Amino acid sequence: MFVDLNRILTKFPTKHLVYCFAYGSGVFQQAGRTDRAMVDLIFVVNNTHDFHQENLTINPDHYSSIRYLGASVLSSVQTSFGANVYFNTHITVDNLMFKYGIIDVKDFRQDLQSWYTLYIAGRLQKPVLVLRDEGLSDLVMHNLRSAVHAALLQLPEKFSEIDLYIAIAGLSYRGDFRMIIGEDKNKVANIVQPQIEKFRTLYTPVFKSMSDRLSINSFLEQDKSSESKLYHLQRLPQNLKNILFRSYKNKLNNDRILEDLAKQDDVSKIVRNGICRIVFYSSLMQSIKGIPTAGLLKSVVYSYSKLNKMVKSMFL
Repeated sequence: MFVDLNRILTKFPTKHLVYCFAYGSGVFQQAGRTDRAMVDLIFVVNNTHDFHQENLTINPDHYSSIRYLGASVLSSVQTSFGANVYFNTHITVDNLMFKYGIIDVKDFRQDLQSWYTLYIAGRLQKPVLVLRDEGLSDLVMHNLRSAVHAALLQLPEKFSEIDLYIAIAGLSYRGDFRMIIGEDKNKVANIVQPQIEKFRTLYTPVFKSMSDRLSINSFLEQDKSSESKLYHLQRLPQNLKNILFRSYKNKLNNDRILEDLAKQDDVSKIVRNGICRIVFYSSLMQSIKGIPTAGLLKSVVYSYSKLNKMVKSMFL
């Protein structure tokens, strides 16, 4: 698989790629999946316009009829709304079917640092196959630490290792309207269960950095004091903190709001609702954007496959 994907990269304007990863059930096993799933790729590029312009020359058939409007329009559609990602889907190269999303590196940075949409950041909170990395690994690690802080705020004092990974993997699905209609209802658990070792490898460095607040034995135990909750709240991504600040009824400065939240018993619900607000809007707008960018026929085929998986999961 790794060799196949690297060969596929040669079919694109790779000089613009600064980070690239493959993710999803087409790359890693998910429970309940026996069919060969489409591979998902994300291209992080240093110049969105130039990438589209060159890719239109190399791979014009990857685009829907919107390609006739040119690279400037494609770039504007990509960055104007949704999750700042432009997807081309149901692409076949060397007998491998995949879809790929294009995101500008500045939007990539913004999402991983602040959880502006949690769309790309959420995918990188789960195991992925990194195909190219031009110096962005520290940013990716920052996103993993943020995920642990957010998950621990939503977990009790004692919990299992799989509980923690399910909480982390579920962050980017909270509020996603596709989880209401169009997605496998067991999706989060199906992601985690076959990949425990990969999650462990991914997050062990983060756990070690929090050893004073998180004890790992046969089960996990965390400090749930107000002081510890404040520690996690202070380290949440800025966009999530801004939502918490805006929704707070008392007129306090931001530091005092976090201190007050840390004392509340329902802080986990408050954080969860904030994440839902981020995910709902970005997932909805990104899906709407997919209709013109993928084309009507591909959108119908893709939606049908999602609905089919959802129906099957209801009877498992």
